[in-house]
Amino acid sequence: MGIQVKSTKVYRNLPCGHAQWFDQKADGTPGHCAQIHGYDRSVEFTFAGEVDDHGWIVPFGDLKPVKDFLEYYFDHVTVLPADDPRLDSLRTSEHYQYKGLLGTLRVLPSGVSMEMSSLFIWEHVNAYIYQTTSGRCYVERVRVYEHERNDAMVEVDEATAKVDAQRKIPSGNLLPMKPEWQWEAPKDALKRVEG
Repeated sequence: MGIQVKSTKVYRNLPCGHAQWFDQKADGTPGHCAQIHGYDRSVEFTFAGEVDDHGWIVPFGDLKPVKDFLEYYFDHVTVLPADDPRLDSLRTSEHYQYKGLLGTLRVLPSGVSMEMSSLFIWEHVNAYIYQTTSGRCYVERVRVYEHERNDAMVEVDEATAKVDAQRKIPSGNLLPMKPEWQWEAPKDALKRVEG
């Protein structure tokens, strides 16, 4: 294995509300997680690859677009999964309109769990890092903390990370900021990334 140099970057204080519509109690009534509730998320990246001429893996000064991306999706917003059946009634509500109660709604493609949030973030930031470092580096791990007691992560090997980044780079918009994504089942998203 030899020597591997890695670096980490953590973004804290990303307060957002989310809901898991499918959460039910044993009696069939909605569980606590089915209701909009909020946490102060944190996102931790592990970057791996080859050091540059200065000994850096990823120049942290190049990460401002990553911070903007994270803040767009997770800072003072409500995050819901694209398969939430309640979305249709929300879309016609005044609360969903600009400056309405849910005017900062973000709809993610494969759910809003910490696991699927990790995958969503990884997919976009990995391609950005790969392009920014001219293929030297990739995102090995994204760990998303719901709060200090709960977190989840995705870890990706170098070959998978590089192939996925190369697939995305031609599209041009590596850190897209759009309020609503189409549903993609979590298992399908994982299969797509694994190629």
